Amino acid sequence: MATVPGATGARMLGIHPKTLHHWLGEANVPLAAHPTDARIKCVAEEHLQEVARRHRRPLPDLASALLLNGCSAPGSRAEPAQPPPTNEAEPKHPPAPSVPETDLVKRLSCLETRIVTLQERLALTVLHERERTVEHRLAALESLIPPLMGGHLLADQQEQGARQEPACVSHRGHQPLAVEQRARSRLPALIEYGAQGTDVIISSQEGELHLSPDSAAWFAWLASISSFRFVGQEGRFTAYRDSKHGHPTRSWRAYRTIHQHNYKHSLGLTDQLTIIRLEQVAALLQAHVDAL
Repeated sequence: MATVPGATGARMLGIHPKTLHHWLGEANVPLAAHPTDARIKCVAEEHLQEVARRHRRPLPDLASALLLNGCSAPGSRAEPAQPPPTNEAEPKHPPAPSVPETDLVKRLSCLETRIVTLQERLALTVLHERERTVEHRLAALESLIPPLMGGHLLADQQEQGARQEPACVSHRGHQPLAVEQRARSRLPALIEYGAQGTDVIISSQEGELHLSPDSAAWFAWLASISSFRFVGQEGRFTAYRDSKHGHPTRSWRAYRTIHQHNYKHSLGLTDQLTIIRLEQVAALLQAHVDAL
């Protein structure tokens, strides 16, 4: 069986010797030692033809190829195989990233995007929590304004009346003055969910009222006023009566100013103003704050 050196076989096929070794390995074809020089690895003619057939490479006649390349027939002393010319070396390209490495890059990019998104959400949550805390503090301070203003106005008017008309103090007693009555009438009543789990009702003219929510006295009191402020568990708002042709009606509307924008919502008629209804509307208006 005729054999040729591996470098010669590669030249016959027009490929690099490393490519020929790779193809022989795929075909499970072993290389044989040269008959006279064990350093030279040879390939059998039929194996070379098999590789050329598999990879559809043209293969010239073995005898003419040996004469052209200056090689002797098997059994004769042959020249050591020369290394392939430099220009025949396969071009070196940077290895393409493997599939796992590409997946890692994509996953890293996704993680970075998620981290940025989580940071933005955390910042928004902190801002909303701070705003909610400020809203609760403002509501608590506003709930103290009616009784404080009423007390200061009463003290000022009593002091002024004592200086100007001391003889009339005993005649008037503790009746509020007209100025005080007008000032108090402009302050809306307050309905606030207290720390004890009960609703506290404060009238600007009568002080704290002991009314049971949703009772007949509750609805009668609402029918006697034109506006009130509500501070509930889920939010707060100011309520006022709708008017028609300049006259107040039995229909109520809630509004709240959030970042210089007014938000309104219908409350219904007077006999529909239950605590549950007020809490529902307060939560709806508070949702506008949470959405910002």
